[in-house]
Amino acid sequence: MRRLFMCALACWMMIGTASFAAGVPENESVEAKPAARETIVQIFGRMCEYHREDVEAALRAFKTVRQVEFLNNHGTVLVRYQPGSETPEALAGAVHRALASGWNCSARVDRGAQRLEAGQQEGKS
Repeated sequence: MRRLFMCALACWMMIGTASFAAGVPENESVEAKPAARETIVQIFGRMCEYHREDVEAALRAFKTVRQVEFLNNHGTVLVRYQPGSETPEALAGAVHRALASGWNCSARVDRGAQRLEAGQQEGKS
């Protein structure tokens, strides 16, 4: 009786792992999707950092934007996007236009973060 139980358990384990392996697609690879790029958009102006809905709406208008993260309460926004036709300046320009019309705010790309990122990439070489 014990051997029959062990045989049934072994068969069940083999069938379970075989069906799991069949469910994994083989044609999908990590290299097929390019890595997302990041840029920091800094918002300037009195009380402008509190208009998060307007900032996020302006950035989400771009199809390549994947994530909008407000890093602090001082108007620092991290934008993750797929490499494509948009430049960091275009992203900051959209935020600037969304805030400048009614709130007298401005936005621009934080160049300090890009210099730091470029320095880290040079160190890897």
